[in-house]
Formats: sequence, structure tokens, C-alpha cells
Amino acid sequence: MTVLHEVLDTPVSTIPEFPTPKSDQIFLRAEKLKRFSNYQCDYDFNTYKELEQRFGLEQPRGGIIFGTPFKLVNFHSSCQQCLYAFEVDTYGRGCTHDCVYCYAKEQLTKHGYWNRPFPMPVDVTDLWQTFYDVFETDKPSKWRSVMEKRIPIRIGSMSDSFMAMDRKYKVTQEFLKILDHYQYPYIIFTRSDLVSKSPYLDLLNPDLCSIQMSIASTNDELNKLLEPGTPSAKKRLEALKVLTKNGFWTTVRLNPFFPIHPDGYFTDPDFPEYKRKLKFDFSSFDMIDEIAATGTQSILAGMVRLSPSSIVQIKEACGVDLKLFFTDEVLATRGDKHFSRKEIRAYYERIQAKCVQNGLQFTTCYIGNGESQFWDDQDLWDNKKDCCNAIDRVKAFKGKSSRDIDWEIRLKHSAYKDIKPINISNLHAPLGTNLLKLDGMINV
Repeated sequence: MTVLHEVLDTPVSTIPEFPTPKSDQIFLRAEKLKRFSNYQCDYDFNTYKELEQRFGLEQPRGGIIFGTPFKLVNFHSSCQQCLYAFEVDTYGRGCTHDCVYCYAKEQLTKHGYWNRPFPMPVDVTDLWQTFYDVFETDKPSKWRSVMEKRIPIRIGSMSDSFMAMDRKYKVTQEFLKILDHYQYPYIIFTRSDLVSKSPYLDLLNPDLCSIQMSIASTNDELNKLLEPGTPSAKKRLEALKVLTKNGFWTTVRLNPFFPIHPDGYFTDPDFPEYKRKLKFDFSSFDMIDEIAATGTQSILAGMVRLSPSSIVQIKEACGVDLKLFFTDEVLATRGDKHFSRKEIRAYYERIQAKCVQNGLQFTTCYIGNGESQFWDDQDLWDNKKDCCNAIDRVKAFKGKSSRDIDWEIRLKHSAYKDIKPINISNLHAPLGTNLLKLDGMINV
């Protein structure tokens, strides 16, 4: 048993009692909402008191509540075109999946927050209060202009909302109930098979949600090293079978898709012979056959980008030095390491070809690989309206997305008020057709 799970499983009765000012505030707000809201909440708010008492006089850094459940992030230059930038994390400051290449892990570790000692839940009353204010009152709310348009919420960003710990804290379970009560559309990003099990399966609404299961590899030997806290790929594939049989629109996120060969293997006519023997058996094209066998309907691919720190962590975990897979020119630059644009396109074309063979729909995710890729690869998409392939696939997804949020509204949710929208006319797209651009769907 890991230290993290030992902490999670420590009996409350063995820990000194602690005055509970934060949990008392949560309880009082819950009682007020119960009097006025038409949502019938049966959540056990003593959960927060017990969590606070667990730590006694030595409360975790940041407290027992993750304080920012709602986020709107498509003001940032790397995701201005993202259709699902309205996000909710039901847990924060860590993730028990603990993937060695995770960008959130790297950033939070630098600031001393990652799993210290484990992810903390959000305040359920924060979630409930926001929906109550927007849909049951005329009170001012900073989220009203977004939520009244029914902009779908993405569940899972900096942490996985379907970690096993939710069976204990039940915050995600309660959030699903809230979403169903207010008939609000949502898209789930997860690496967990918990989403297919009771009571979650009973709480999910196939008319309201799209479920995206992240699977970077079906090589579970390497998964144990690189994604040590995640359920096996075998369990995730079994979960997809259950979800599709129950009528859910499912997508597998091959995101991040890791390089199989060094950059230039498919596209450089002068590719060095000595590099041909280098191979990373993590992601593969053949895994698409395994995914298709589950009955899932679509694939979304996004080529990995790796920070120098992540490259080191991967080498320490499994012995593969991915520095050898990038060009010298890329390694000489600062920041995250990317494959060349032509090589990324070659991967996407091969994944798409496998999808066609298996009757799967295909789209790509551009996040982290440059703004122009949102436009460049649309000729490969089956769903020209949506890179995440939920619009016109799920009943509640009626075309509205985060791209419909005005720029002024986006800036209200940013600490950086001088950010400017990217001038799309300055982007070039030599590798594909800008179908959304031609359709006049630019609105930033």
C-alpha cells in the first residue's frame, strides 16, 4: 500500500479532534441552500468535518478545500479556439493517478502542492450555489453569461474527477446529480474505469454527456511505470464496453500520443540510418484495433509535447531517453519539446487510416502543439463542427461551445487583462484545409 493510500485510509477516530470553522461554514451554507433551492440535496456534509479533523492542528497547505472549481481558460494563447474551456475540477492540488509526464504534476510540484498529502475536494456548496444563483434567481453571478448559454462544462482538467477516492468523498457523484437536476451539458475527461461502475453509471445521463476515456497506451507493463496510479488499459477498455452498451457517446483520447520513432522517421528523406533502430513501444497504431473492439464510436488524437523535466522523469521511470527522439534544433530551444509539424501530421494520417479501417470517427486536439494546428488538421476530422466530436452526437450539445463566449467575458476570468485574441489571418495552414474558417465560424 502506498503512503498516499495509507493517509486516505487512516481512521478518523485515531486523529486528534480539531475545531472545524471551514466545515461549519460549509454546513451553514448547505442548510441555507436547502431552504431555498428546488434541488433536493442529500449529500453528507459531515464529510468536510471529518476531513478537517483528520489533520488536526496540522491542516494541509491550502486547506482541506480546493477553492476554484469553475474555470474558463480559453483566453490563453494555447487554447483560444478550445471548444471545451469551461472547466470544473471536483478535486485539486494533486491526482492519485500520478502520471510521470503530467504537466499539472510538474507545475504543482514546483509550488509544493502536488498530493500534499492527497488531492483535496471542492466545496459542494460552491457548485450548488452557482447553479442555484444562475438558474433559480436573478442574482448577479460571474458565470451567468456563460451558463445561460448552456456552454458545456468539461469535467477533469488539472486532476481526474473519477479517482477511486471519490467513492469515499462523493463530490463527483454529487456534482453529477446537480448537473442532471439542472439539465446541464457536460463532457467528461477521465483515465478511470470508475465512470462505468455503480453508482456513477446510474447518475450519468447519455442525453447530457459525452465521455472521453484517455488511453495513451495499451501496454500495461509500461502503464504501471508511467501512469502508476491509473487503472490498467484493460480495465479502461472494459469500461468503454459498458458505457457504449448503455447508450453513451464515447471517445478515446489518444492524448498524449507518444512518438513511436524519432522525429522525421516518416517524413524526412534524409532520416539518419542510426536512428531507425530507436523505438518507443508505448503508444501504437495497433491499439486502435483494440479500442474499436469495445464498440466506442470515435478517436481523438493529440501528439505529446514534453517538458525537459518530463523527459527526465520518463527516463528514470522506464529507461527510455526520449531526448533521442527530438531533433537537435528542438532540443536547443527552451520550453516544451514538440515533433515537427510534418511528422505530427504523418502520425495523424496513420491514425485516421486505422480509424477508417475500423469504422471509427476521428478528430484531433491541438492544445499544446500550436494555434495553427486547430485549423491545419480539420480536413482529417469526421465532425467538422467539433474537435472533441460531441456536437450533433449528444442531444444536449446543440452547437454552443466555449468558442461562443465573447472575448470580453473571457478576459473577466483572466488575471491578465492585456491579452489579445490571436490574429487568425496571420496563421498559415499548408497541410490541410481551414474548413471552420471557410464556414465563417471564427468568433474571437
